[in-house]
Amino acid sequence: MPANLPLRLARSKPDGGLARSMQTIPLEDGRRLGFAQFGPENAFPVFYFHGWPGSRLEAGFFHVPGIQLIGVDRPGYGLSDPKRKRKLMDFTHDVGELADHLGFKKFALVGMSGGGPYAAACAHALKSRVTKVAIIAGLGPPEAPGMGSSRVGLLLDLGQRPLTSVVLFNLMRTLLHNQRAEEHFQRFKRRVPRASRDLEAMTPAFLKMLLSSVREGLRSSAKGPASDARIYGEPWPFALADIRVPMRIWHGTADMQVPVSIGRHYVKFVPTARGTFPEGEGHVSIVTNHLEAIIADLRTV
Repeated sequence: MPANLPLRLARSKPDGGLARSMQTIPLEDGRRLGFAQFGPENAFPVFYFHGWPGSRLEAGFFHVPGIQLIGVDRPGYGLSDPKRKRKLMDFTHDVGELADHLGFKKFALVGMSGGGPYAAACAHALKSRVTKVAIIAGLGPPEAPGMGSSRVGLLLDLGQRPLTSVVLFNLMRTLLHNQRAEEHFQRFKRRVPRASRDLEAMTPAFLKMLLSSVREGLRSSAKGPASDARIYGEPWPFALADIRVPMRIWHGTADMQVPVSIGRHYVKFVPTARGTFPEGEGHVSIVTNHLEAIIADLRTV
């Protein structure tokens, strides 16, 4: 991607109206998988795995010239049917089927935050079909330093308490669909430290899009986030050292939600991984300030 192409926030249509296509496909086991396509049909394809909680709409937050981003709803989110007792690797089969449906022999991957483990799993399982993977401020395997601390540790703890998590995540779903949900998001912003670059990145337009994406992810139930919370705390069935796909880790040193130690863990143990750890960037600003470079890097192998 030429460096001088502008990266712009998709200020209008936060409900995904900028998508070229938004649909579901039937999977071999009978479930439906939801996805949205952004960008030119003949451009290089990049699958985007959303954060926790979130939806396929995240892939449309920015105008990214020269590629097509395909946002995929994980099972239980948005348009995708839930899968009982799903495991981390189950999603790799879904992505493989979607790639076949779309006619993609080769593609790149982006895993944002809670989408990080799924990007790593797909890199391992789909191997030669994946040209490169970018993990942005991503969660990692449960043994990674930082996975048991702060907000991530709380999420993993809830994942091991299914009854409690169902109650809390359904309450979250109810609050997000309340007309006053935007006020709750503004209160969240007020808790961000003043020195954090996330504060500048969380513009009213960005928060509106984020709220729309989370609402969409929880449109039918809280089964997606509840399953994710459990999966994040389960051992991975492969070692990071087994990943052979070129991987780039992007993680801000001032991330208050996902500790940067997780990103450094990927770089330490994935033989093909290179890390970029911008000083002072947070969980949101790493995207708003570096997405153009992230996507440009995906196109070089």
